[in-house]
Amino acid sequence: MAQLKIPLDAQRFSKGLSWKDYMAQMGDTRARTEDYYAKSGLTDDERKFFGGVNQVKYAMMIAENWCGDVHRNSPLIAHVCEAIPGCELRVFFRDKEADLRDTYLNNGYQSIPVVAFFDKDWNEIGRWIERSHPATVKAAQIRAKTVDAASKEQQDAATNEMRKQVGDAYAAPGAPLWRAAVQEMRSILELRLGLAKK
Repeated sequence: MAQLKIPLDAQRFSKGLSWKDYMAQMGDTRARTEDYYAKSGLTDDERKFFGGVNQVKYAMMIAENWCGDVHRNSPLIAHVCEAIPGCELRVFFRDKEADLRDTYLNNGYQSIPVVAFFDKDWNEIGRWIERSHPATVKAAQIRAKTVDAASKEQQDAATNEMRKQVGDAYAAPGAPLWRAAVQEMRSILELRLGLAKK
């Protein structure tokens, strides 16, 4: 089966924002993302694994400043990319890059963040989208008890409470939702690069 042609090359990639530049433009949402960056660092084992991945040369992230999943998971993606030797990360805005957005739909949805890993020849190695499976389950459980249970008049307060509880779940001791996301990214690279232990 032929690989889907990704609308990305060195010239276009160079126009994306570095992680530092992406953070610099965030405005009033920057402090929250910086807090998650501080809390979402990799474990020694995770750093060791990603430090041994040498086939990934480029990573593209699709994001938007207003998205809670981006605030929670883009810092983790940045940590993963920083741990991969020689990996260069660039961030693109979903709503300004329709072709990239449409290439990385999540079962038809425009989910973000997206990270796609490429080799030196721009062949896609793998992609990870939005949040880990355990985080999706946890967010649905929290939503059922907050937003879905609230009256119309209580929706704004319930939405804020849901966001707080989801954020707290990420920052729980041991950071289980971030660990799950890292494991999913690791599994993708192990499978595609043949790095899984025999």
